[in-house]
Amino acid sequence: MRRICLILFASLAVVALGACGGSDEKSTETLAPTTAGPTGSVTIGALLDLTGPGSTLGTQSRAALESALVEASSRGVSVTLDVRDTGSDPATALKEIQGLHELGITTVIGPQTSSEAREVLDFANQNGMLVISQGSTASTLAFPGDALYRLVPTDQVEGVASGDLITVNPGPRRVVVAHRDDAGNAGLASAVSATVTARGSTVVEGPVYPADDADYAEVAREIADAVGSGGEEETVVYLAGFEEVADILAASSTIQTLENVPFYGGDGSAKSAAIIENVEAAKFAAGSALGYPSPLPTISGDATAPPEPLTKAVPDADPLAFAAYDALVIVLTALQEAGFAATGTELRNAFAAAANGFDGVSGAVQLDSAGDRSTMPFAYWGVCDVDGTYEWRELGDWVPPTTPGQPGVVAYLGCQTGGVGAAPAP
Repeated sequence: MRRICLILFASLAVVALGACGGSDEKSTETLAPTTAGPTGSVTIGALLDLTGPGSTLGTQSRAALESALVEASSRGVSVTLDVRDTGSDPATALKEIQGLHELGITTVIGPQTSSEAREVLDFANQNGMLVISQGSTASTLAFPGDALYRLVPTDQVEGVASGDLITVNPGPRRVVVAHRDDAGNAGLASAVSATVTARGSTVVEGPVYPADDADYAEVAREIADAVGSGGEEETVVYLAGFEEVADILAASSTIQTLENVPFYGGDGSAKSAAIIENVEAAKFAAGSALGYPSPLPTISGDATAPPEPLTKAVPDADPLAFAAYDALVIVLTALQEAGFAATGTELRNAFAAAANGFDGVSGAVQLDSAGDRSTMPFAYWGVCDVDGTYEWRELGDWVPPTTPGQPGVVAYLGCQTGGVGAAPAP
């Protein structure tokens, strides 16, 4: 398993960035602390997917965390980042967090998926650790007072955003719900089902495919069977998964009954490079699937402007990678308040206190009673045909309701390029 270790020695003069494990790549930069507060040193772990189905977010999160070392230096804090590649595999995530604990590391940013978070949670609880995920959304992991804090809202928020889009135009529909069999995507499927049912639509159970070794062509056929069993009411598909969705969309493109059936996705495959790189998947997403609109938390207009190191590291301003950056900065504040040796309840309480009301580069942070971000606006991303090439484009957005349980505000234009993915506004 690949291990990446980045060390920043903060002093009044020199910051040295290096990689452990025998690499001799180094760079130096002259910096001076600019933020008053206790100084000290700490090692922070990171459980990221650098080689698996969530590698797009994983590599961006790593870049964001590396850029946050500049902020640590400005505070006079010496930070060592110990980055572990989990490949989005729960068993690997548990093994790696155990390895981090053996080294005395108590604070971990990540893991990205809910299946991983579930796997490591008991160990983190038992060993006084603080785990901060920038990607886990499963509401089944929302426990007050535990080790897991999340800087993204749970699936209950994203489910409303997706459900509102599905039902706002043209109104009630038959919704075939299919998903990867893992905690996060199962939670999304449940939340979407509840939302569209509350809005007057009918839910049809589609395939639930295994996390490993699934027959994606068979998954597409099962989706087609569920679509074809309906009557006169318009049928759409909600498909929640990770980058393997590219294979399902490609297989769907060969099934005539799925032609011109709108597909909607979850955050796990939104902006997936695998979909764009698979010509059949991209063409189907932009055409028959009407863009395959998929929500991602977005950065609100009142967010703090990102510092230059972060914009260089993550030029596309990914809100989840930015949430990883915010996580590290909040941890710095918590440690400066509670002490660099703080663990367990003391560390978690300090993190929660520092997080609530924090104006971050991902937007203002407010945690709910379970330590999860209470809400965020979402953007709908979709695949568009742009002069013969396929690109992810922002197709619209969703603003959370002011009254819980009510629909949010949807603004949706679809692809406006004149390509095959063009869609009318609701």
